[in-house]
Amino acid sequence: MTAALLALTALSGCSSATAASIAGVAKSSAAHEEHVAVIGDSIESGLGLDPSEAWPALVAADHGWRLDNLSVPGAGFVAQGSDGHDFSAQVDAAIAARPDLVLIGASDNDLGTDPAELSAAIHSTVDRLASALPDARIAGFNALSGQAGDDELAGGDDALRQAVIAAGGTWLDLGQPYRGKAGLVQDDDEHPTLPGQQAIAAVVADKLNL
Repeated sequence: MTAALLALTALSGCSSATAASIAGVAKSSAAHEEHVAVIGDSIESGLGLDPSEAWPALVAADHGWRLDNLSVPGAGFVAQGSDGHDFSAQVDAAIAARPDLVLIGASDNDLGTDPAELSAAIHSTVDRLASALPDARIAGFNALSGQAGDDELAGGDDALRQAVIAAGGTWLDLGQPYRGKAGLVQDDDEHPTLPGQQAIAAVVADKLNL
């Protein structure tokens, strides 16, 4: 009987240790914050709003991301932003940050750029991200604009989609969640209000299956 009790105690201890181990792994997994870097323009930076109201920050707050929102107003793959740089500077910062996921968008700031030049810049940028961050996931998304039409944006969107897919990434077709919708666009007719940013955030979360 004593032997049986000892055996039972040993088994009980083993079960407790196993349970503790499983619980520890689960806790570790739950505690992991996905590190996300966003490369974008004034839509992603939240121009006209507090940075915490831009859609990347809203998604990060809702889903526990550790966010590096690198977006700069006026920037594009060719267009220089308010910091005097195109997306290449944001790419440098993203590579240095070593995120789990990079979100990169096409931009209406590149409208008017020679199509061949724009396509080359897009492919070069995405290839550099993929080469420097082999363990990161890359997701591209279409340009978001309050004024430019789909036909105007199609060239840049298509070039980015092709580059991202060729690099093994994911394409997110976000549509235009705020364009032309009452209350969702600021007085400049280009940038989203907070409800507009919330509309974008909802679509992004859905497309990423969050």
